[in-house]
Amino acid sequence: MKIINPKINICNNSSLEDSIKNEEFNNLNFCCNSSKHLIFDSITFDSCTFTHIDFSNIELINVDLLDVIFDECDLSNISFDEKLISRVIFKNCKMIGTSFIDGSLKDIQFINCKTKYLNFSSSKINNMIIKDTDLNEASFGETIIKNLEIDNCDLASTEFIKTKLNDIDFSTCHINKTIFDYYSIKGIIVDAFQCQDLIGMLGIKVK
Repeated sequence: MKIINPKINICNNSSLEDSIKNEEFNNLNFCCNSSKHLIFDSITFDSCTFTHIDFSNIELINVDLLDVIFDECDLSNISFDEKLISRVIFKNCKMIGTSFIDGSLKDIQFINCKTKYLNFSSSKINNMIIKDTDLNEASFGETIIKNLEIDNCDLASTEFIKTKLNDIDFSTCHINKTIFDYYSIKGIIVDAFQCQDLIGMLGIKVK
């Protein structure tokens, strides 16, 4: 799959407070946390990088992301519901309970992230790579997926419900206790050892 990386221009260093004060959200590099409670409302971060930022004290309301890199950030419980997320990399991030419900995601990468309880329900995904990531108890419910590469991920108790997964390769992933409904499981690619897990899921008994 050919995925488009974020188009990052030369970024100027900025603090989160200055970004709000100056109403500047483009071509910026954020690398310092703020002790203040900050609210970003109805804006688009465009061609920005975030490094070592803890978002637990930051509210993102109606925020779109275009050409953005998050590196070693904590985005736990942040909601990107119903938002446009395009050409974004989440690298080495903590994203426990982060939500993309009803979102539109294109050219997205999750690399070595902790994403337990991640929620993609009813979202539309076009070109996504998930690699070396903990997806425990994530939710893909009625998710429309076009082009997904998933490699070396832990999918324990992850749910795929009414989500077409035909030709998606799960052979390098841990799928023990992964929850597939019959619609979703059709056509997935697994290795011989994973077949034993799937047989149990389907209620088949081997003599």
